[in-house]
Amino acid sequence: MNTFPLKLASKYVFSGKNAIEVNVISWIAFLALGFVTACLFIIMSVFSGLESVNLQFYSNINPDLKVSPVQGKVILSDSDFNAKLHQIEELPGIEAVSKIIEERAFIQYNDKQHIISVKGVDENFNQIFGLDSLVKIGNPLTTEFPDEIIIGPGISSRLSLFPNPNDPVLIYVPKPGKGLITGEEDAFNYISAFATGIFFINDRFEGYAFSNLALAQQLLNYPENQFSYIEIKTTKAGSQLKNQIQQILGNAYKVQTRQEIDAAFLKMMNMENLIIYMIFVLVLIIASFNLAGSIAILILDKKPEAITLHSMGLDNRQLRRTYFITGMLITGYALLFGLVIGSAIAWLQTQYQLVMVSPTVAFPVKFTLQNYLITILSVLGIGAVVSWFVSRNAKIKASANSTGYSV
Repeated sequence: MNTFPLKLASKYVFSGKNAIEVNVISWIAFLALGFVTACLFIIMSVFSGLESVNLQFYSNINPDLKVSPVQGKVILSDSDFNAKLHQIEELPGIEAVSKIIEERAFIQYNDKQHIISVKGVDENFNQIFGLDSLVKIGNPLTTEFPDEIIIGPGISSRLSLFPNPNDPVLIYVPKPGKGLITGEEDAFNYISAFATGIFFINDRFEGYAFSNLALAQQLLNYPENQFSYIEIKTTKAGSQLKNQIQQILGNAYKVQTRQEIDAAFLKMMNMENLIIYMIFVLVLIIASFNLAGSIAILILDKKPEAITLHSMGLDNRQLRRTYFITGMLITGYALLFGLVIGSAIAWLQTQYQLVMVSPTVAFPVKFTLQNYLITILSVLGIGAVVSWFVSRNAKIKASANSTGYSV
């Protein structure tokens, strides 16, 4: 194998003290590619950290399995459905089954109003979600007082509402049906409830109010055997039980695993990650113009040396290969520099929380092999294309005994 082009390219990377202009352009290309490489790696690591944190939040708040009707918004728990539900509860791996009602509503306290989500839960819900442990102010829900609710911090802040078992709030939902509305009673169902606790989960639940299932049924005028969906906790992967439950319930109901419940969120995260990646690839391509300029100037600067090497047997193919390897060496050094700098900054963020999302939460960073591979392949791929494109027209014109270059 002829290693002469590699040795010559190594000599050309930074062309020596006598080629200051070439050196400056080479250093600019090196620093530009290195800086963009570091930024690309840091951004991808931050997105990986954000995805992990968000998935953790969603994993903590979503059930292992969720059963909901294919058509409509409610499940009618008749004798046939109850028999199927009992059969599901007897399956190996089923730990808890909870009936849920969830609906958007309007809450009023004194002279303040707010749009909220009401989630009515039965006595089994705590086994799935651990809601009691998340109530940090006041008291958790109990079946002893069915007209109590617990609220998220967003509701508390918006309404200036704090736990008080003697000061009620009003919760409204629109009445279904047709006809002329002549008064408030025709337009809304409403209940009076007492906020006795404030829970803290994450931003998604700041506007939620949890109540007992019976209170939510009263609000919506549902009978005792009607609810929105079922949440299930399992002792093994939900995907292993999904098909069994689906066979028991039939096609009138859909069974979703935790991952399927999060499908829209995961798709959004992946799309955002892809868009950011494409933006940085575009920046990387723009930065690679410096590499193209560096190789082009190097070809012009090395004309006399190329003539001498041609007389010693260097042909056009070897000359092009030399300049191509020169571009790849600059790219490789910039890649290594960028990965070192990017990894160091990401590590400092994990250790010292340099950049904060909020006064108490730092931007999460996650090191993954995938991010390293994507960064390496992206930088080397763009560097290879640019180096090949610029170096392919370098040739020695034998008739004129000089080198020529065109793009």
